[in-house]
Amino acid sequence: MKKLSFLLLTFAFTATSVTQVQAQALPEGAQCLFDTFDGYHVPYRIPAITTTRKGHLIAITDRRYCILDIGYGKIDIAARTSKNNGRTWSADTVIQRGSGIEGSYDCGYGDVAVVADRTSNRILCMSVTGNVIYIYGTREKPNRIARWYSPDGGRSWTKAEDVTDAFYQMLPNTRTMFIGSGRIMQSRIVRKDKYYRLYCSVLTRTQMDQEDVACNYVIYSDDFGLSWNILGATSLDGKDSPCVGGDEPKCEELPNGDVVLSSRKWYGRYFNIYHFTDIRNNQEAGSWGQCVASNDIEGGIRTGKTSCNGEIMLVDAHETGSRRPVKLMLQSLPFGDNRTNVGFWYKEILENGIYSPLAFAHNWTCGMQVSHQSSAYSTMTLQKDGRIAFYWEEELLDNGFDMMYAPLSISQITNGRYY
Repeated sequence: MKKLSFLLLTFAFTATSVTQVQAQALPEGAQCLFDTFDGYHVPYRIPAITTTRKGHLIAITDRRYCILDIGYGKIDIAARTSKNNGRTWSADTVIQRGSGIEGSYDCGYGDVAVVADRTSNRILCMSVTGNVIYIYGTREKPNRIARWYSPDGGRSWTKAEDVTDAFYQMLPNTRTMFIGSGRIMQSRIVRKDKYYRLYCSVLTRTQMDQEDVACNYVIYSDDFGLSWNILGATSLDGKDSPCVGGDEPKCEELPNGDVVLSSRKWYGRYFNIYHFTDIRNNQEAGSWGQCVASNDIEGGIRTGKTSCNGEIMLVDAHETGSRRPVKLMLQSLPFGDNRTNVGFWYKEILENGIYSPLAFAHNWTCGMQVSHQSSAYSTMTLQKDGRIAFYWEEELLDNGFDMMYAPLSISQITNGRYY
């Protein structure tokens, strides 16, 4: 027993020392919000974060009792809140609890996508649910989809509602799907009745010419997630997908209201853009361009040998020196091979520019490297103080990912080029 106690103490000291050494390479203010070595002794994965109307940050993650991805068993969704721009955080709270019952629709919840409404206290979460692994989903036994809300800025949460049937009716040629985790984008331009429009995107396996093909579709909601429609697709047979062969997708809105699809791929991102014909008078009519691979474009985003989820977000900034106001598009991704060295790419966006996918994929600049080791999924939101709340997976102790937060300035992200 004494020998065991000594070993445990030695391990605890070593773990603390390693954390302190590795923390020196992390940005100032970085904090571990969910630690693989905490009292639950289970892995954490999948970052999602949002800023409420009052400026509170809510960081969300999978607590994976089943060890593996959603579909394998019990997973809870845990959250922590900061009311002071990330300086301190609440204790973690379970906002959806998986039953762990084999085969049940509520066996687990995972891969959350989140948005806080800018004009009310409502927050929407969408997630995968159930006990079916994505790649093995079928129309008869699908990868399931859940929806739940907070009506009061994250103080309380509704019980998750299974909305699987509505999504599969929307995409009848799809056998399995899920919404890309992280950030659901809320339009700055399109508003119907009470709410500004929501955009997010789905990864599907769709039958195309009798083949099972990975596809992305962009979906939108004008009633804050109660109902959804598909943007710019009619045949729904994969041929009208804005990104055939894409993986986990994200969306952002250009200053003119056009919608960017950014999809996971090896060595970079797939990009496509939906251009509205006349967005002021018709918020549906338009067309997708030709999808491009960023790593095939001169001046495009190129990463190491890796395929990983990241986040895309448009922000206001100023050029250092001239103080010229600009719009910057940020894209977070691992820089290195095998999911290492998470950091930022950025690109200046013209206020009134109309971009083809090819033009959008040009002229990105490699910015701040946040991580210097094993690191994977990342997302971000704008804090009330103007900094970026960056939330990502970092392997601090070679024992699975920890969920890390850091408040970053535009100057840090662009290595001083903008602020």
